[in-house]
Amino acid sequence: MDTGFLILLISCFSGFIYLTIGYLLTFNQKADVLNGIDFSKIADLPAFCKYVGNSFLLSGAVQILVGVLAYLAYLNLMLFIAIFVLFSTLPIVNVVKAMRKFQKSAS
Repeated sequence: MDTGFLILLISCFSGFIYLTIGYLLTFNQKADVLNGIDFSKIADLPAFCKYVGNSFLLSGAVQILVGVLAYLAYLNLMLFIAIFVLFSTLPIVNVVKAMRKFQKSAS
């Protein structure tokens, strides 16, 4: 199997998973796809879901685009890995950021 094709398959598979999670969060407000979050501490759950879901949608689209560009040999392997890792971890950072942003204030 060609290395470029394998990169395309991996990036498309992970990109579609991120797009699915992003769709469920942004448009269906399915916050239960995220594990380990105490939603009773979130003040505005729809805004939280939209914020985090948009992050997943962006990451999924970029992962697919980067995979296609690597397959077509417009990106070298090191640049592909750097962009792929950056956009794979972006939703994790944004979940933590959103938990702080939408946290209920202690009164």
